Amino acid sequence: MARFIPKDLIEEIRGQNDIVDVISEYLELKPSGRGFFALCPFHSEKTPSFHISPERQIYHCFGCGVGGNVFSFIMDIENIGFVDAAKILADRAGIDLPETYDSKHYEEKMALSNKMYEINTQAARFYHSQLISKIGRPALEYLKSRKLSTKTIRRFGLGFAPDAWDKTREHLKDLGFEEDDLLKCGIIVQGKENTYDRFRNRIMFPIIDQRDNVVGFGGRVMDESVPKYLNTSDSPVFNKSNVLFGLNLAKRRRPLKDIILVEGYMDVIALNQYGYYNVVATLGTALTLEQAGLIRRYAGDAIVAYDGDIAGRRAAIRAIDMLTRAGCNVRVMIFPKGMDPDDIVIQHGKDYFNSLLMKSIPSVEFQLDILKEDYDIKTQKGRVEYVTAAAKILSKIENILERDVYINYLAKNTGFRSELIYRQISSMTPERQAKSVKKDFVGNNRHISIDIGSGSRSSHIITEKVLLNLMAQNENIAKKVRDRLGDYMFEEGIHRELIAIIDEILNEGSELNMAKIFDYIHESEESQQVMEVFDMQIEYDDIDKYIDDCINRLEEYKLKRDWKQVQAQISEMEKGKEYDLEEYTRLLERAQELNREIVILEREGRE
Repeated sequence: MARFIPKDLIEEIRGQNDIVDVISEYLELKPSGRGFFALCPFHSEKTPSFHISPERQIYHCFGCGVGGNVFSFIMDIENIGFVDAAKILADRAGIDLPETYDSKHYEEKMALSNKMYEINTQAARFYHSQLISKIGRPALEYLKSRKLSTKTIRRFGLGFAPDAWDKTREHLKDLGFEEDDLLKCGIIVQGKENTYDRFRNRIMFPIIDQRDNVVGFGGRVMDESVPKYLNTSDSPVFNKSNVLFGLNLAKRRRPLKDIILVEGYMDVIALNQYGYYNVVATLGTALTLEQAGLIRRYAGDAIVAYDGDIAGRRAAIRAIDMLTRAGCNVRVMIFPKGMDPDDIVIQHGKDYFNSLLMKSIPSVEFQLDILKEDYDIKTQKGRVEYVTAAAKILSKIENILERDVYINYLAKNTGFRSELIYRQISSMTPERQAKSVKKDFVGNNRHISIDIGSGSRSSHIITEKVLLNLMAQNENIAKKVRDRLGDYMFEEGIHRELIAIIDEILNEGSELNMAKIFDYIHESEESQQVMEVFDMQIEYDDIDKYIDDCINRLEEYKLKRDWKQVQAQISEMEKGKEYDLEEYTRLLERAQELNREIVILEREGRE
């Protein structure tokens, strides 16, 4: 939770950026009661469950659990760190953000990243200037032959790397960049005797991340040379597994209903020229879970539009798996064999592409159809093997209604009865664990249903959450709880962290509220855990009595835990043939003492 910006400036930035105003720039909000609802941008849904509270200046999705303040939202929606989010919000509010970071390592890292971005930006400008010069005429004619307009070429910053070993290197060195930095950036390569340009005689595609930084390049040959495409090697600012080509343009169209995933640079560019702005591509490799996570973050729904050949269809299967694991709803476009999105839209026009888009099928149906090609379902053996393999796919579908649709689809296409397919799937689906026992925790005039699982620890953890929720409401309640807790140590790590944050805010004499607490939470996973605490709706008549009830519950849990530990020690001693009688007597007395305290607390609880 290291902070690199003064706390008073963080508070000023947050105060000048109303969370409703900021989120409304990304999502369509609908008023509801004392807040607003929207479709969550971090997971796919049809019914809005993303709630924004103007009063608390926080948001929470009841579907996927994400939540936080205005900083958290910008960090998640833009996939950036806290400092970069603060810069965006400061700029939005017209606040000057001085370079007051107190981390030397962070400063050095950012300096290197900024230098890499600048090198790539200058390289992109150089490549583009070469494309529109006499030397780049063949490359420009090639792009024109692919039906790309001058406007499109300019929008994507396309360029040309000259057919020379050192022209790019010398140009960048003339601009003042060091050769070592060009090597780190991947613009040049170290040979046996000298360095040389990585890209030569290639059409250049600048790779721009979702924060609009040029992080690398893809280079394409214009003949049959190999490799057909060559990408920048990994660098301090580039890793091909977590960047999507075209996402920087697609994100400008938010909120996005869906994102079309294609395989190549030219597919993105051609579709964009025809008005499909929600298109992205991987960088010549299979879709990674990180890339799938970006798609879920910006849209939620994904349409896989891979080439119609065998390789494209197999790649689609892998992409579906990644997208599903990331939480996307996935559909698949079916193209004629041997054709890709680029061919379709250029050769057959937008209307035909639209017709294929409208006919896109659910990913499960696509998987079943592809799987069927591996078996001869005209034979009894082939049908059995096909349905057995298909059942494995259907067993992963959690929604039983959706699963039923595909069971009937499978039955219709194979002749097997639905009941038999159900039984086959059931044999593959792990049995669910026994349902946990439910118990009511009674706080003064307020009943909170707690899932106590296999023991009382869950009830104890919920009690910790209740107290933290109360403390986060204002400094007066926080001080009451803190005084009553004394040196009691919370069991959950995130709860101890929240107590430390609350203590720090109280010691500073600052105003305590939920939005301010989130200023100290800079990780998405932590934000979700904190929202689980803050989202509880608690009612009470007597706050002091309610706090006492909660803390008595914690003390009771601690006493019972200590009693069990002492009993275990006694049992171990009794197993031995010889033991220290004095220590044995001390443990017995300690067990009796703990038992008396437990009885007293339980009696007070009943009263």
